[in-house]
Amino acid sequence: MIKSAYRAGIRIFDTAYSYGDASSLLRAAMRELGKDDICIIDKVMPVPTLRKKVEAELKRVGSDYIDILLLHWPCEGESLSRALEELVHLKKEGKAKHIGVSNFPTQLLKWSISRFPLEYHERPLSLLWSKGWEDEKTMEIKTIAYSPLSAGLLSGKYLQRDDIDGERRDLPVTSSRVFPQILETIHGKPEKALSWVYSQHPWCVVSGFSSISQMAILDSLKELDESEERWLSELSGTLAKEIEYDNFFAHRWHP
Repeated sequence: MIKSAYRAGIRIFDTAYSYGDASSLLRAAMRELGKDDICIIDKVMPVPTLRKKVEAELKRVGSDYIDILLLHWPCEGESLSRALEELVHLKKEGKAKHIGVSNFPTQLLKWSISRFPLEYHERPLSLLWSKGWEDEKTMEIKTIAYSPLSAGLLSGKYLQRDDIDGERRDLPVTSSRVFPQILETIHGKPEKALSWVYSQHPWCVVSGFSSISQMAILDSLKELDESEERWLSELSGTLAKEIEYDNFFAHRWHP
């Protein structure tokens, strides 16, 4: 799959220490291709062993540095400041070209940007999760958008909430009054949901695929017309106002 993605023109790959063998598989695939012209986004948790985890990731990807190194999730109080300071040190040492954070709610992101030279924020961005996006677009930070199809909820195969199996059915976003409208609008047309994310112009969009055939959706992307983009944005904005949680996964974080 990694090699197929590379042959399709993809040059940015997202991984993390907590993804286990993912980074090593990425390295192996690039070696088999004989290529090294990729950008790696890597993430570590803000724990006391952060530096050791970064060192482990450098070995896994077979590089002296990480292109974009992020804190995977926020934490609270002094632990966050210490983790961000360590991130800055790693960049000064040349072990990271660029640094940033991931999954930070708006107020915590503003606080972090005001105190540390962060360059990137990786966050869910989709029709079902655009909370805080209007504020983020005004910040001096590049956004890496992930889960553009909302963990498969916008795969186009669901027409109503009851069709969804497992724990995803109970995610807070499914309780919105406009959720059924969104499902109906993209039913059988998941490329509309993905095209909307691209229309928001984040720095890049990270899509996850579990099979090579799923990557075909990238060939279906097309620019939305103005009225369609506006309608989808209205639906997404309404849903975001109805959901109180800080992020798609219903975690709560405070500065």
